[in-house]
Amino acid sequence: MRLSDERRATVQQVLLVFAAWTFLAAFSSAQGAVYMTSRGLPINWSERLPGVFADWYTCALFTPLFFWIFRRYPIDRRNWRTAVPLTLLLTSLCVVLKYALLVPLEHLIGLNERSTFTSELARNFATESMAFWAVIGIIHAFEFNRRYRERELAAADLRTRLSEAQLEALRSQIHPHFLFNTLHSISTLMHRDVEAADSMLARLSDLLRLTLKHRGENEIAFREELSLAEHYLSIMSIRFGDRLAIKRSIEPEVMNALVPQFVLQPLLENALNHGVAVTAGPATVEIAASRQGSSLAIAITDNGQSVAVPSRPERQGIGLSNTRLRLEQLYGKDQSLILEKIPGRGTRISIELPWHAVPEHTAAVAPSVA
Repeated sequence: MRLSDERRATVQQVLLVFAAWTFLAAFSSAQGAVYMTSRGLPINWSERLPGVFADWYTCALFTPLFFWIFRRYPIDRRNWRTAVPLTLLLTSLCVVLKYALLVPLEHLIGLNERSTFTSELARNFATESMAFWAVIGIIHAFEFNRRYRERELAAADLRTRLSEAQLEALRSQIHPHFLFNTLHSISTLMHRDVEAADSMLARLSDLLRLTLKHRGENEIAFREELSLAEHYLSIMSIRFGDRLAIKRSIEPEVMNALVPQFVLQPLLENALNHGVAVTAGPATVEIAASRQGSSLAIAITDNGQSVAVPSRPERQGIGLSNTRLRLEQLYGKDQSLILEKIPGRGTRISIELPWHAVPEHTAAVAPSVA
């Protein structure tokens, strides 16, 4: 029958405590041997080793009690007024009990036969008390360090859960925003081109299916994100017709890079609605992606004659604002989103993310998105 995790941890702790006290006993024996050798004194190992180990192992008997008092009355800022006197009383009691056990044990194995409980206690009470306090101090150090690590892990888990919840909330804002805009375009087309509206509705269905396929994933491969963007562009091509041209300048290496899901669509939507839609005649939108050292650079550029770029990020529309927040949640300060006006060329949205890619074996077997 396999031990439970809790029982296994207890066994490991007991073995560790036993090993620690055994090491101390062995170290003390070695130190005594070195001292006696330096003085030219003979070493009777048959008497010395049993005596030293009996001394240290009778100390070891109180280790569980020291762990108990730490858990019940830890010496910290909140409990020290109660914990210090109780620990002092406990260690004093342990010293008394130790010699009540050690002296008869030594007599039993033929050591220190002239010693008495009273004489041994009087001679060793202070040093033994300091040794017990040292053990309690070590227990406090280890246990406080363990609790600190547990709190750090719990805090990291909480930050992760909070980040995921915030990302999901932001994603739930972006999807309806895009969906309502697309449905508005479909309703507009229904009055002048029913076939085009029907085609747009079918492609919207495909796009939503792919979006739901990756639901719950913070990051996906760029090739999959690009496939989502292509579905969106196919919908928008119906709206703008032949006057919309799409250019792509994407390095092959970028295809395996990990990016936030649904990050391209808000950038493309901004270019189409604020650049292409307000420009008469042919319009071009370019998607560029490349690796820049340890970063992934993505840029969406349009040649539309949009109005001046808002200076404050919160005034740049819900799509860009939410995208900016998503990037901050995922990458902190290791990212950027810049919206800029390019004289004579239109508007460019540039984002920069930390470079990390899908493992090669995963990318090799990953199915392509239709």
